[in-house]
Amino acid sequence: MTRTLIAALLLFSLGAHADERLEGAWERVSLTNTRTGESPEAANRRGLLIMAHGHYSMMTMNPDRRFIPDDEVVALSADEQIDYFREWLDINGHSGRYEADGESLTWYRDISENPREVDTVSTLGYEFRDDRLVIYFTLPNGDRYDWVWQRIN
Repeated sequence: MTRTLIAALLLFSLGAHADERLEGAWERVSLTNTRTGESPEAANRRGLLIMAHGHYSMMTMNPDRRFIPDDEVVALSADEQIDYFREWLDINGHSGRYEADGESLTWYRDISENPREVDTVSTLGYEFRDDRLVIYFTLPNGDRYDWVWQRIN
């Protein structure tokens, strides 16, 4: 009885939380609304997803974000400052622990660029198409988005 319980717990702890195919570094390819074929992001958006040992870190951003030194920002008009900060803040980044079972990927956000997302949990679907990782999610309006990642060798 004890051996059976220990074996069952060991199998659960090894199998339920890891999909070794996810391990490694991934480069963002695209984010596409599967109904419309359109992307809500700039075509040149860049991203990096690293998954290892049950932890992940992900960030995407537009590479043409510009940096303006503080003393130059204060010289901008209020409207120009707002435009600059909107551009500067257009990033998506979070990290924490993850679990995956071959179909569902669960992110436990410990850190996020969005303070409201700290300590939240997201469960997404995922699959592999050829040599790419596709993470997908559906919004409340029913639109599905496919987030495509290419492994970095």
